[in-house]
Amino acid sequence: MSFYSEKFRRNPLTKAQQEKVRKASFAIIGLGGTGGFMLENLIRMGAERLMVFDSDRFELSNFNRQSLATDDFMDMPKVHAALARAKAINKDIELTAAGHFDGSSDIRPADIVLDGTDTLDSKAAIAAAARRAKLPYVFCSAASSRGMVSVFTTYRFEKAFQIRELPEHKHPACSDILCPAASLAGTLAASQAVNITINKPFVKAPQALFFDLFRKNIFWRARLG
Repeated sequence: MSFYSEKFRRNPLTKAQQEKVRKASFAIIGLGGTGGFMLENLIRMGAERLMVFDSDRFELSNFNRQSLATDDFMDMPKVHAALARAKAINKDIELTAAGHFDGSSDIRPADIVLDGTDTLDSKAAIAAAARRAKLPYVFCSAASSRGMVSVFTTYRFEKAFQIRELPEHKHPACSDILCPAASLAGTLAASQAVNITINKPFVKAPQALFFDLFRKNIFWRARLG
């Protein structure tokens, strides 16, 4: 039995499904609160082809919610920390790292795009890039105790969120957030990406899955737009 098979044989997937996960290419844009958990979950599910984009370094304000934020990675570029973490789990991972994603970056080698950024401006740009490349776009967002996930294939992101034309960088950014909310949103996003890969059901826009960790009924579905 190979090292790969032994590491991931407890995933409740068939051999064919596991091989699809292994061979699929996932692009994660943003390695902060949700993005770090996307990365961790995809690696643990056996993904070996990853593209990551982030221009930031880790700082103290990241430590309450970002899985890659450690004393060892302090002031390190997030993409370098992602590579170190990925190789620590599976040395055979092929991880391509790049800095800022501005909408024109080449994501065509990817099969699926996952969005771990925290502003509406960046999300709109990533959604548009994925649409141009005809790739599934896995949206997720988290703030405070809340979060949401949806997969965009044909439904337009701008329609879902009724985006108005505002000056660049005038849309609100991430607010305070609990680590479990960031973790859950990123985990759900990773699971949706894998579901697409192995032809399992996923939450397709305009439908979205919402949660609030402070509510009695934590999960619910609703229509966007």
